[in-house]
Amino acid sequence: MKLNIGFVGLTHLGVNYAIASAMKGFNVVCYDENLDVVSSLKKKKIPFYEKDTEKNLKAKFKQFKFTNKISDLRNCDLVFISQDVPTDINGKSNLLKIKKSIKEIIKIIKNKCDLIILCQVPPGFTRSIKWPSNNLYYQVETLIFSNALERALSPERIIIGKDSSKISKKYNFFLKKFKCPILEMNYESAELAKISINIFLISSVTSTNILSEISENIGANWSDVSNALKLDKRIGKYAYLKPGLGISGGNLERDLETFRNFLKFNKVYENYSRNIKEISNHRKDWIYNQFKKITKDFKNLKKIGVLGLAYKENTNSIKNSPSISFIKKISLSNKYTINVFDPKIKKLSEHSNINICKNINDVMKNCEILFVATPWKIFKKIKLKKFKNIKAIIDPYNLINFSTDQKKIKHISMGN
Repeated sequence: MKLNIGFVGLTHLGVNYAIASAMKGFNVVCYDENLDVVSSLKKKKIPFYEKDTEKNLKAKFKQFKFTNKISDLRNCDLVFISQDVPTDINGKSNLLKIKKSIKEIIKIIKNKCDLIILCQVPPGFTRSIKWPSNNLYYQVETLIFSNALERALSPERIIIGKDSSKISKKYNFFLKKFKCPILEMNYESAELAKISINIFLISSVTSTNILSEISENIGANWSDVSNALKLDKRIGKYAYLKPGLGISGGNLERDLETFRNFLKFNKVYENYSRNIKEISNHRKDWIYNQFKKITKDFKNLKKIGVLGLAYKENTNSIKNSPSISFIKKISLSNKYTINVFDPKIKKLSEHSNINICKNINDVMKNCEILFVATPWKIFKKIKLKKFKNIKAIIDPYNLINFSTDQKKIKHISMGN
């Protein structure tokens, strides 16, 4: 069966799922109203960093049509709505743009076209769309920044929200190419499944952060504790047990806010989500709180080095980045020279008072305190011997290797 697959919104989500579709053998029409994004993709350039994505775009380029003309979607068999759903400072979704896009798409596509909502929306959204229910679906996306294409290509399972008794033949043909279990349920169940997955992850992250902080305070070693937890089958070896700097990025905070609104509307356990948010904010300040302690020990500090700007490794996204939050706080006083390096971020337009360095060494040789804010693997290769100027390293993820002759450098990490 030959199918033409359409994607509306060439975001991180849309681009990676479009490339995965091409890699499964389908022709793909990719639409975005942003001409700069479309032009970049026409030149085989991805407008963000993601491992292997650009390489596979080039390999399958003949199967793509990139366009800013919505009418080019007219002959598609399946159309995925893959736009980014913007959020405010609290994580609340703004659905106006996606609603407008869906209205425009519906005017263009044929009645037999399957319309699939791929982006994150609250329960009840898909059912509200005025499109034949036997051609309307919600598919739970499995996007993880830094591993997006692999997740799109090889999902553990695909969750489909629907209203009709059967998935259409063409959509079913498409889904079977991914060779994984397909879970069918009604719209609201699928929409809630996505939120539930993230809430469970948030709960795991929050519990880990609390317990690792207790570990720091009582002299325990969290890595030993987490190894014990993973051998308990009720928790498992894949459990998220790495301490971190709160909830960052955008997707988790969006679902936490949706969850909070559910609790508030139903007047149950309202403090639960509020407490999670407070713990997350507290953990985001972990680096800054360590900085305040260090400045009491070392007077007259002037030079600060920061390694990592992205909110996590293997991405160039700085959305809700703990590193950016820390830099904003220490730059307010204008007391410090701040040198920073990130492998995938070369400029920050909003932060003119910091120096973006070309390499790690330029940061290391010009700092008295070093903060390792993002766990890029490249930072594990740092050799400290030649940097005699460094007095302390705040290393939350314990990436830096210390030899016995470097005991004079104060080293602080999470969970130890």
